[in-house]
Amino acid sequence: MRTTTEILLDRITAIRNGIKALLDRSSMSQLERDWGSAVWIGPTGTWGDLDVDGRRIQSGVLEEYGRLHDTMRVLLRGLPPDALRALDSSNETIREIIEQSKLSWIDSIDEARTRVNQALDTQAALLERLHDVGEGADVFVPDTNALLHHADLEKWAFAGSSDFEVVLCPSVLVELDELKVNHRNADVRAKAEGVITRIKGYRARGQLTQGVPLRKPVSRIRALGTEPRMEDSLPWLDAGNRDDRFIASTIEIMRQHPRSAVTIVTRDINLQNKAELASIPFVEPPDPK
Repeated sequence: MRTTTEILLDRITAIRNGIKALLDRSSMSQLERDWGSAVWIGPTGTWGDLDVDGRRIQSGVLEEYGRLHDTMRVLLRGLPPDALRALDSSNETIREIIEQSKLSWIDSIDEARTRVNQALDTQAALLERLHDVGEGADVFVPDTNALLHHADLEKWAFAGSSDFEVVLCPSVLVELDELKVNHRNADVRAKAEGVITRIKGYRARGQLTQGVPLRKPVSRIRALGTEPRMEDSLPWLDAGNRDDRFIASTIEIMRQHPRSAVTIVTRDINLQNKAELASIPFVEPPDPK
């Protein structure tokens, strides 16, 4: 299973390759500087027009880089000011080279290649500065659907993972409480009540917000105590949408565990689509036996 940092480094590599393909189709020229007694103080590089294929590559790379930067901005927001300045500066360089506005301080395509690679290297290095509050164990974040599908969390197991933590998000716990009271189907109400009873029972093992054992030495469970700050998360997430708040909570878990594999557990196809858009891995919950 790949860690959060490994996934982001793979995305940086993909962006790097996309920009290389873009610059292979790009051209630059210099402004004429022989203006007699006049002195020009400003950018002199001029980007040439891209052909149709170049424009298509440009739009694709710009979209992918925008999504990457949104994620980086969320994950790195707790770093010191010098790191945030480095992120902003590298972002400006990368966007300038992708967008190719007419005038530029860059003088040649070779210089553009050098600068963009340095900027991407800076962003990759910033990921290494993130602190991981865990010990590298895998983290699985179930939605309500997954908990109702298999309520006996002590029997949960995932291929390739021998040491993992199950983290419960506030939006999931709220939904379970609503289902046990309001769902029209008695079986669903009973299942929700059963899951809640199990979760409350884990409190006998310790402080749930700090994490308690599920099945020693394989698994633990922890509950988040607060909802995510949506204004600090991905810009396309809607605070009024429960799935979006769940995604935002998962990103906060990724921020706390950058060198762990953080995976959503869900059977919900719409949530799977949103996880894919946010570049968060997902798996189906284990089947009860």
